Amino acid sequence: RLHSPGMKDRLRPVVCVGALHVDAKARVEGAVIPGTSNPAVVSRTPGGVACNIARTLARLGVSVSIVSVVGDDDVGHRLVARLAEEGVGVEDVVILPGTATASYTAVLDGDGSLAFGIADMEIYDRLDRTVVAPAVARYRSGVIWCADANPALGGLASLPAIGGLLVLDPVSVAKARRLLPLLATAAAIFPDAAEATALTGVADPEGAARSLLRSGVERVVVTLGAEGVLVADAAGVVRRPAAVHGPVVDVTGAGDALLAGYVAGLSWGEDDPVGWGLAAASLAVETLETVP
Repeated sequence: RLHSPGMKDRLRPVVCVGALHVDAKARVEGAVIPGTSNPAVVSRTPGGVACNIARTLARLGVSVSIVSVVGDDDVGHRLVARLAEEGVGVEDVVILPGTATASYTAVLDGDGSLAFGIADMEIYDRLDRTVVAPAVARYRSGVIWCADANPALGGLASLPAIGGLLVLDPVSVAKARRLLPLLATAAAIFPDAAEATALTGVADPEGAARSLLRSGVERVVVTLGAEGVLVADAAGVVRRPAAVHGPVVDVTGAGDALLAGYVAGLSWGEDDPVGWGLAAASLAVETLETVP
């Protein structure tokens, strides 16, 4: 039903704004030993919150494009080509001469837990108004906008006046507060418990969610890992369990999949987009792939 002929033309398109970089996972055999060489298997994939969401939406048949920046290097050109091949619109990805494409390296213990991460994200300081504002001007009303907290403040400031729905991902505790000026115009925000506290100063997830609602967000979805999500909106606050159908292999990307499934539900006009998000997150944790 969702992918019938001509259906795609009737769906709400999505524009993702934010990170587009290379994710490297270095999986160590056993525990990480500091101060010495650790044998590991390294895999590399397109990454970044906005990128992961856009790739997931494309696989779900949603019309999606991305607004971001990459360096004028082999990595950047390969990323843009890869997304285009997967059906993501890349017309608003700006290639910046003299810069290096961002990268993130996660070092994982043998059990898959994160030992530490290395982030080279300096290029996102140039994901600013000069990049975002022209992209915003190109799209008609009715678009669903999905923004992570990686763009520069000027880039994020280009979003509040736009028409259409705005869905936000805080990305991390360190970057979450960049989204504060956008809360009054946001349709939804997807923090984890720590990010919700960073945004509100309230330690309790339910209290933090209610505080975010008072800031103007229409719906708050606080992710709670294996416990599922806490959903707060005008109808009240409810907890919804994670949808688990198989063994958990790797939780990397589950939050991005949750948000992507939710946005896909919005695009399709479904009554329960949160349910679609939980289903997508369940599929993500059953595989080593960040975008299954």
